[in-house]
Amino acid sequence: MSKVLIAVCDSDAAYGRKLGEWITLGKGGDLAGCSFSSPGQFLEFQKTKAPDVALLGQGFWEDAQIAGQAAGAMAEEAKKGHGETLWLCLYGSGGADKIPESLQMLPVVEKYQPASGIVREIFSYCQKYREGEQEPAGPGPELVGIYSPGQDPWQTPFALTFAQELGREERVLYVNFKECAGFSSWLKESYQRDLMDVMYLCLTGDEENVPDCIRSAVYVLEGVDYIPPSEDSLCLGQVSGQDYVRFVRLLAEKSGYGSIILDFGMMVPGFLELLGLCSKVYVLGGQMGLKKHALEHFRQMMGRQEGSQKLEEKLCYLTLPKIAVNCQGDQMQQWVWGELGDYVRGLLGVQIGTD
Repeated sequence: MSKVLIAVCDSDAAYGRKLGEWITLGKGGDLAGCSFSSPGQFLEFQKTKAPDVALLGQGFWEDAQIAGQAAGAMAEEAKKGHGETLWLCLYGSGGADKIPESLQMLPVVEKYQPASGIVREIFSYCQKYREGEQEPAGPGPELVGIYSPGQDPWQTPFALTFAQELGREERVLYVNFKECAGFSSWLKESYQRDLMDVMYLCLTGDEENVPDCIRSAVYVLEGVDYIPPSEDSLCLGQVSGQDYVRFVRLLAEKSGYGSIILDFGMMVPGFLELLGLCSKVYVLGGQMGLKKHALEHFRQMMGRQEGSQKLEEKLCYLTLPKIAVNCQGDQMQQWVWGELGDYVRGLLGVQIGTD
C-alpha cells in the first residue's frame, strides 16, 4: 500500500512539526507527515507534489490562493480521483466559528487533541469523501487464528504478545472477537468506533475504501494496530457467518497488513470457515482439569467436520508455560519481556539481541 501523505499547515511551527513527525513515526510506515508554517512554503511544495490530505490551520485560512483551492475542490467533489487532495480545517481554542465563511463547508478537526485522534478523524473523513486508491493485487497477508476451548485467561495476552513479536518485522493488525474483551477499561480508552462499526463500514461501502475504514478506527498498542473489540457483545452472535467470512476476506485482500491476528472468543457464526481462511490456528489447551476435557471435546468436534483432515493440518495445539501474575505496572511489557514473551519468541524462532 502506498503511503498517504498528510500536510499539516499551521502558523504554529512547533505544533505543525510535532504533529507531522508523529504521523510519520506513529502509524507503522503507511503514513507520511510534512509541515508548513507559511502559505508560501506550502504553495511552493505543491509545485512538485500534491498531498493526499491537507490540514489547514490558522494563518492558511486567510490566504486567498489556498482557500480558493480548498473551496474549489469541495465544490467539484464529483471530479475527485487519484492524486487529489482532501482538505480539512484545523480549529483551536477559538472554535470552528473562527473558520472563514468560504471554508465552512470543509470537514473540521479539533487541533488540540491526541495526535492519534486527529489521524482517526482524518481517515473517517477519507472514508466518507474519497474513493480509495486501488492497489495492484499482490500476495495476501498471513491470517493467524488463536482460540482456547477452555477459555484460557492467557489467550489474549498470548495473542497480543504474538502480534507484537510479528510486528517487529511487518505491519500487524490484531482483531479481537471476544464477547467481553474489556479493552476500554484496561487501556483507559474511550472508543468512538469498534469492531461492529468497522464491519458495517467495510461490508456496506466500496471495497476499495476498506483501508480508510480501518484507519478511521484503529488504535496502536506496543506497535501493533488493533480494532477496538465490540462494546455490545450481543451483536457478535447476530452477525451472519457469511458477513464474518466476507469481512475477514476484505481485511486479507484490502487492508495492506502483512499479518492479521484473529483472537476468537466464542464460536462466532462462520467459525469453521474463518478457521479455514487461516494459514495457522493456535489452540491453547491444558493438561489438567476442565481445560483438558474442553480440549478433548474440541478435538472430537473438529474430527467430525467435513474436510477435517485439511483443517487439522492448520491446528497447532499449545500448552502455555506457567506465567507469573503481576498486576502492577505495564502489563503488555511484562508479557513481552517475561515468560510469555520468551515462549512466543521460541515458537517463532526469534532471537533477541542477535543479527
